[in-house]
Amino acid sequence: MSITKMTWTAQSAFRRRKGIDTNPDYQRPAVWTRAQKQLLIDSMLREYDVPKFYLHKTGKDTYDVIDGQQRLRAIWEFFDGGFALAKDAEPVDGHDIKGKKYNELDFDIQDIINSYNLDFVVLDYVDDDEIREMFLRLQNGTSLKAQEKRNAMPGRMGDFVRATAKHDFFSKVNFTNSRFTYDLIAAQMTLLYLNRNTGICNIKDRDLNVMYEAYKDFDAGSTDAKTITKILDYLNTMFPAKAPELKRYSVISLFILIMEMMPNYDIRNREADIAQWFIDFEAKRAEDELKPAEDQDPKLVIYHERVSNSSDTMDSLTYRHNFLKESLLSSVSNLPQKDPKRNFDEAQRQVIFRRDKGVCRVCGKPCNWNDWEADHIVPWSKGGKTEIENGQVLCPSCNSKKSDKTVGV
Repeated sequence: MSITKMTWTAQSAFRRRKGIDTNPDYQRPAVWTRAQKQLLIDSMLREYDVPKFYLHKTGKDTYDVIDGQQRLRAIWEFFDGGFALAKDAEPVDGHDIKGKKYNELDFDIQDIINSYNLDFVVLDYVDDDEIREMFLRLQNGTSLKAQEKRNAMPGRMGDFVRATAKHDFFSKVNFTNSRFTYDLIAAQMTLLYLNRNTGICNIKDRDLNVMYEAYKDFDAGSTDAKTITKILDYLNTMFPAKAPELKRYSVISLFILIMEMMPNYDIRNREADIAQWFIDFEAKRAEDELKPAEDQDPKLVIYHERVSNSSDTMDSLTYRHNFLKESLLSSVSNLPQKDPKRNFDEAQRQVIFRRDKGVCRVCGKPCNWNDWEADHIVPWSKGGKTEIENGQVLCPSCNSKKSDKTVGV
């Protein structure tokens, strides 16, 4: 690591702004209020000290901001005329500054802000994990939100979550990405999927922090990662346009629902049906909430409580999931359940082979015992049972061509 200290005037920093990235992926977005920006500029005009800025040199005359991006944004915005000083600001050196933008200030006052010295610490020859570690240390004690801190944590899990938060599905939801909300939802989805074999889990901040630590080497090309994306692809197809029903809690519940349905039910090409069921469900729930308390559906009342309080706990998520699954299966017809047993066992294979005389039921080619496939006549993915009556002999070539079609006897 190489560390260099240098000083630029505020005007010089403004001129260099095209080469300074204030929003690398570990940074939070702009969150300063106008009052905070006004106070910074007022302090500079009165020549008070401003804390150091930390930059990561990424190329010739290009930098990422590690610390100080809110201050830099405020300075640049003021030079651009983006805001005026406070209406009650005291004069500076006898010059009135209250309510004035940069180009409205007297030249002598402009000179003060132009020539104000900003101290920079520039890091070079440093890896990404060291940058993120420094960012977290410099932010210690500030009001970073939990997901903003996680986005700065080193490791591949953060990379996967950030990429997942950019999935097209998030353009359909009815909430904004303020303070990395999409990243938070993507992290919660990831945790739920990784824990799927032990059941629905808590998805609070402390649980997400544990996941980021435990999965620092998470492989974005793994089966787990691809399946998470596949579920989001399905949800994205369900909703071809922005949907008002897609609130934060409902997005999580829909993810859990599709996560369970995909391996256990044939839901292919049923996206529109399932989306319509969900829209109807939310409409019914909204109507029920308008009724007098004594006329409301007790189950929907509990459901409402579970989305209003502690919505990210295991108990709340489990209740909502069970309720939604029951509603879906009772409302949408013909969602065949897949046989829990995926493959024919050895005894079944032997019976099928002898019954079919070892002959492929598609092309008629005789098969060797060590070179044939026990195939589902009605594909398993479409609800076909793993039973002898639903099995047939296929040669490897015909089995490959068949895919999930229903062919043979």
